[in-house]
Amino acid sequence: METKLKNIAEIYTGFTQRPIEDSVDSLSLKTILIKDLIQNQVVLSNDQFSEIEWVYESKLKFLSHNSIIVVARGEPRAYVFKGQESDQVAVSNQFIVVNLKVDEIKPEFLAWYFNHSRAMRSYFEMNSRGSMLMMLSISTLKEASITIPTLTEQDEILLLAEESMKGNDVIAYVQRLMNLRTEYNQAKSEQILMQAKVAQ
Repeated sequence: METKLKNIAEIYTGFTQRPIEDSVDSLSLKTILIKDLIQNQVVLSNDQFSEIEWVYESKLKFLSHNSIIVVARGEPRAYVFKGQESDQVAVSNQFIVVNLKVDEIKPEFLAWYFNHSRAMRSYFEMNSRGSMLMMLSISTLKEASITIPTLTEQDEILLLAEESMKGNDVIAYVQRLMNLRTEYNQAKSEQILMQAKVAQ
């Protein structure tokens, strides 16, 4: 099955910062900063939220359970929020928020689809503005075509993605060991040369 994202989700942009309004009571809440995100993660963790004071009259939309946030400034990446609306986490307009309205698609799968499917990566590259910094608009995201496999097939894709991540972790670990071995061998070689020089 294939459909446009706007047919299966509520989509909106995050808040815009404005000059502080002195007459408004402040509200403590949490937000997410792009610098705190890890590229290969899917699910956001609690230690990635930053505290801010909201001092504006405009009402905020808080992330709800399974909200997907998509980076709109820079390389588009998607992450899943597993908290609750009562946690009072809101995002700035550097993000686009996607709340699924159907049960036929898992939020983790949609995040994977945004981040890894060739069709979606190509769509982002062709339709994002900006030569130095990619800018993804809400209208572009709404019009994105989404292929929806069965829930079983989605689980299979997510399992394959998890196995790939584990494989990448192993490769990274082996690479670190190889780098340490190279550094040790280089230091040992220099030590041998130094001892030979002193012995003359």
